[in-house]
Amino acid sequence: MDFYDEKTAVEGLADFILRGGVSMYNTLKYIYSLSDRDFYNVNIKDVIKLIINNVTDADSLSMLGLRCEGESVEAMESPSYKRILPVMVFSLAVRTPTLKSVEIAGKTLSDDQIYKIYSSVLSKGAENTDDLIPDTFLEIKYLVRKGKPLPAFTADWYKNYIFRSVPELASITNRNIFLFGACDIFFSMFYACFKEALEGKIEEYLE
Repeated sequence: MDFYDEKTAVEGLADFILRGGVSMYNTLKYIYSLSDRDFYNVNIKDVIKLIINNVTDADSLSMLGLRCEGESVEAMESPSYKRILPVMVFSLAVRTPTLKSVEIAGKTLSDDQIYKIYSSVLSKGAENTDDLIPDTFLEIKYLVRKGKPLPAFTADWYKNYIFRSVPELASITNRNIFLFGACDIFFSMFYACFKEALEGKIEEYLE
């Protein structure tokens, strides 16, 4: 595609992906907060609605009175849990080859442009810690090129990591079960809305 400034476009799209990952990370903390004192005061539908309409706003849920810091999310303040943040960003970045399907005025992103966006996100801190995400950039690129379905964007890696490395959240409690059930819905809905928003973002940088 012809951008008015390719470097600006690459960095802008990479920042958008980065903000998406941070939004995912904070949203899960807000959801966990929801299962504390505010469990019966905030409708989960309102939470989901705000999320899908503000996929890169890391703190949109604060307007509902929820918090992503302090005692209500203390179990998510451990160093082991914080390792999840760069992985969440990576989980979005690794799917940048899907942007190849975006066609505007008969043009699509080149493989080089897509790789530059992906590399920029990695340079900003995205990392597949402990290979938690089973997909790779080249695998996703191959599937996109062949027109084959991509692996579902699920919370499986997130839950597996918690069970293995975050004992505070792995025990069977009402709060933890609520989190696991919510994240199953959240991951798939968030990615669908994020992908659409990212594709729309491309137009902002065209000549």
